[in-house]
Amino acid sequence: MIFPGRDDSGPEEAAMNVTRIVVGANGSSGSTAAVRWAAVEAQLRGSELRVVIAHPRRPSGHAETAEVLHKAVGAARAVAPGLEVRGVAMPGYAVPVLLHAAEDAVLLVVGEHSGGRMLGAPDDSVGNQVATQARCSVAVVRGRPDCDSGPVVVEVADEPGSDAVIGRAFEEAALHGTEVLAVTAGPDRRGVAAEVLGTEMDSRLDPWRAKFRSVPAQRAYVNGRPDRVMVDSCRQARLAVVGPHRQGYPGALLGAVGTRLLRRADCPVLIVR
Repeated sequence: MIFPGRDDSGPEEAAMNVTRIVVGANGSSGSTAAVRWAAVEAQLRGSELRVVIAHPRRPSGHAETAEVLHKAVGAARAVAPGLEVRGVAMPGYAVPVLLHAAEDAVLLVVGEHSGGRMLGAPDDSVGNQVATQARCSVAVVRGRPDCDSGPVVVEVADEPGSDAVIGRAFEEAALHGTEVLAVTAGPDRRGVAAEVLGTEMDSRLDPWRAKFRSVPAQRAYVNGRPDRVMVDSCRQARLAVVGPHRQGYPGALLGAVGTRLLRRADCPVLIVR
């Protein structure tokens, strides 16, 4: 069903404090992949899934919008039977519509080049803009067609809030029954320096290893630029997890690693708030 210009949640739902994942749809193959990915994530977390489509402010587009929304909701239910899925159509451009819809969400999901194109903006602007402006974590579903195997790759960086990013990687690995690959990149380190660095990485990982005992975790220090190293580490990964370059809201920056992953990663990318 379509509910133009409004969210269809009510006070009873708010009182239940249901966690919600929001995903953008526009009928493209990228957005369909995002809807399916978001549905699986919502089912694993016991969350409600809200499928949102932005549409032009003209009556002639309502029938097409209804069809796109109906197919997107159907795609979500097909991969996650029993999941609570609701569809919302709202007039306006993709970015502000999605940001508004995700104000009380735990995760906002968009596909590669999905959510509709804004006038005068490059194809990937929706993913980049919601990744930097959303209050919640953002997942951009891109890369290989089937990313249902491989580790969850996380960057271990010297940034404020990075321990929470590592924790989110362990959480995702536990949900999906896979392992964590923690990666740090930089100049060549050998001998004692490498041993010290390994000890430092273990000190960051061990608290999460203790909390998620069922999750195997490997660490790797790779010589090279962090953005290129992370892209290479995603070749066989299920998910890449990074944090914004500057924590907080508004105006979080992706930095070189996040920006490159959104353009080049061969798997979905999760930007953690």
